[in-house]
Amino acid sequence: MSGSSSIFNGASRYSSDFSAWIDRAVGIASLQLMQLQSQRAALSDRRSALQGLDAKVSALQTSVTTLASSLGLSSFKISNSDSAVVTATVSEGIREGDYQIEVIDIGSNATTLSKAPGGAIAQVTDPAVGNISASQSFKLYLDGATSPVVITPSGTTLNDLADAIEQADPNLRAVVVNVGGLSGADYRLSIQHKGFAPHTIALTDSADNPLLDMVDPGSYAKYKINNGNEVETDTHSVTLAPGLTVQLLKESANGTPVTLSVTRSANAASDALSAFVNAYNAVVQQLDQSRGQNGGALAGDASVGIVSDALQQITSYVNLGSGLNSLAAVGVTLSDKGVMSFDASAFDAAVANNFDALSSLLGDSEHPGFLSFASQILNGLEDASAGALKTGLTSLDDQISAQDASIAREQERVDQYEKTLREQMYAADALIAALEQQVTYFTSMFEAMRIAQQSLS
Repeated sequence: MSGSSSIFNGASRYSSDFSAWIDRAVGIASLQLMQLQSQRAALSDRRSALQGLDAKVSALQTSVTTLASSLGLSSFKISNSDSAVVTATVSEGIREGDYQIEVIDIGSNATTLSKAPGGAIAQVTDPAVGNISASQSFKLYLDGATSPVVITPSGTTLNDLADAIEQADPNLRAVVVNVGGLSGADYRLSIQHKGFAPHTIALTDSADNPLLDMVDPGSYAKYKINNGNEVETDTHSVTLAPGLTVQLLKESANGTPVTLSVTRSANAASDALSAFVNAYNAVVQQLDQSRGQNGGALAGDASVGIVSDALQQITSYVNLGSGLNSLAAVGVTLSDKGVMSFDASAFDAAVANNFDALSSLLGDSEHPGFLSFASQILNGLEDASAGALKTGLTSLDDQISAQDASIAREQERVDQYEKTLREQMYAADALIAALEQQVTYFTSMFEAMRIAQQSLS
């Protein structure tokens, strides 16, 4: 609104009175607007406070997710007696255990090299320009096949031929190598099978002139697991057991097997549970700040009670079917003021050599436990479409938008009222100014007549 911030510039001696009257009238008319603005500020404060509480609850929900993941693959550790021979990774389905693996033969790839220049073979000094053959198409034979794969390069260079071979068969790798020495550049085509196994590779031009020599026929990689029978494989990536994959890097020295020990540790779960306790206490602290006379924007708000009830449900969880049947059994305690604490030593003692009992308490995808219970409760607060806190924030957003619209309408009404008053006051002031001029004129005229009469007498 304009109010007293505007200046009424009139021509009469009453203009300052008109200005003060306009300010008072507009101020009275703005009382409803100020009330709407005050209500809007209260809604904004309430939303900010609820958003702060929501952020703490969301962090608590995240800590539950982290605690769940701590029971998964991150809880498994692998000790490797010789990581230069093999490396290992875990995946779903892994179990604790010891594995002895001996790499007998690392295997080799079947490898060819184009023949020396002469006859149908041309010498290539620049693979981006020349080619080993002027043929427009080539025939590729794999593993003694009688029907060839026809290779038609997009261009006429040796590089184009290598590209076409790789596109024709994803199991092949085609490279261009320079075997020339003091005599000058001599680029050849080398085709290699990606698998570690015996293979034959032949390439001819369109006139069936052979273009390749076998350099290495290839061989299987071989290993033994737990001193069992020799196993052949055509890849260096080997699944030793469900959830346990190794990469064969080199042959074992002197037939000495590599020992892989897969163990499960509760360290990640301990850290995650500690983080859960901290996140829980952050929510409790936020709730405490929203109670009583100094509770701020959320004092008396229903969301405070809803979140408090949710926390009480979480802490009351008991798993009757487990030896570790509550959070208290793994070192999590609750004070009379509702503050959680975590005793890592008590946790270690409770779960030592008893990871299954911890898993039973916390639960997993197949056996619901504390995590499933807590997640369900927190989803009731945080679900994007139906969570109590999320719907509360959405409701406040709607109320604020409606309040903004009301304020805009009321502001427009006050502005129009002030404009109308000013137009009326300007008209009245102009009329009074004209009358004042007439009074001044007649007063001056009568005064002149009086003086003239006096001079005649």
